[in-house]
Amino acid sequence: MFLTLTTARRRPWLSIEGVRPRLLEALRATRALHPFHHHGHVLLDDHLHLLISTHDGTRVPRIVGSFKQATLARLGMIPCGIQGRAWQHRYYDHIIRDEADFARHLDYLHYNPVKHGLVSHAGDWSWSSLAAWQARGIYPSDWGQTEPGSIRYMTE
Repeated sequence: MFLTLTTARRRPWLSIEGVRPRLLEALRATRALHPFHHHGHVLLDDHLHLLISTHDGTRVPRIVGSFKQATLARLGMIPCGIQGRAWQHRYYDHIIRDEADFARHLDYLHYNPVKHGLVSHAGDWSWSSLAAWQARGIYPSDWGQTEPGSIRYMTE
């Protein structure tokens, strides 16, 4: 499952110092409560992408709701200036169809910081799972300097 969660009104509060480590903590806590396999992630300024596989009986809405709650519980110690809703009520999900679709969505999330102008090389963005995939030998160290052809026509 490929998921996109967006902040309310696209406010860039994910970029505030100390927030992204808390999001990763919230993701680990959510996984402990509602088991799923975490394949990949990218944390940007106003949204994030996750690539996960659910276990039998684990429902995506429960994972997303738990993650949003866990995030807010961990942000209490950080002055984020969030007033009102922190997250958009809805989220985007896409069922991964096959290995090619998995690879395309993994490329998409890893290239996303370049697409949004946050870095010029995907490997320069420390808030994604790209380094872990590179350590496994799946991506070369220079991957993400140019847009992969596999994602050219994808939209969020």
